[in-house]
Amino acid sequence: MAEFVELNLDELEQVTGGRTATVNTGTADNAAIRNAPGDGKIIASLKNGTLVDTVGTPVYDVGTDRNWIKVKFKYKGKLTTGWIAASIVGLKRK
Repeated sequence: MAEFVELNLDELEQVTGGRTATVNTGTADNAAIRNAPGDGKIIASLKNGTLVDTVGTPVYDVGTDRNWIKVKFKYKGKLTTGWIAASIVGLKRK
């Protein structure tokens, strides 16, 4: 019989490159989720405190002078992926 071991967050990051993060815009504004890093089309808007899972590593966009990270999240009842400014989920801005 197979034995399963639950991974802690540090171990999970090593496997997926991702982590669970909290959206924090620092204001009352929602965070824009885009279909591509930088000036991609806005596909969703998330409130402060929303939990997202990061996917992979941040990418730098010259046009916006920011790092962007791909995230997975629940939006209108569906699992969705998109791009968010890395600083909004506690990662390095540039």
